[in-house]
Amino acid sequence: MNDGNTPNTRPPLRWLGVLFALAANMFLVTLANMLVVNLQLSGYFEILATLVGPFLAGIATALYVGQRGGIHAFLGALISVPLMAAYVFNGVWQFAVFAGAFCALGGALTERYLRRHNSRN
Repeated sequence: MNDGNTPNTRPPLRWLGVLFALAANMFLVTLANMLVVNLQLSGYFEILATLVGPFLAGIATALYVGQRGGIHAFLGALISVPLMAAYVFNGVWQFAVFAGAFCALGGALTERYLRRHNSRN
């Protein structure tokens, strides 16, 4: 907690990073969902596409922003949940929440890896 006497060492949030997470999550989930629907694959593949696309979006977001990738991915995913529920998954909000969670998870794990990797150098 910052009491005013110690400087804040965290860099500020970059709203372009949040927008990147939103766009990447929407794009990859839509692309994966269209692929599953057009190839008429089973529900198992829809769940897999809902997991892999957002996870990759979270990783890409953390690499794009450099620092605080987890929170950027989380905010972008949080904004994308109602959009995905309405436009990608046709009202199935459970898949949208699942996709948002995996976007945030991908960003957080990548941020953790980058911190550990940078602290060793």
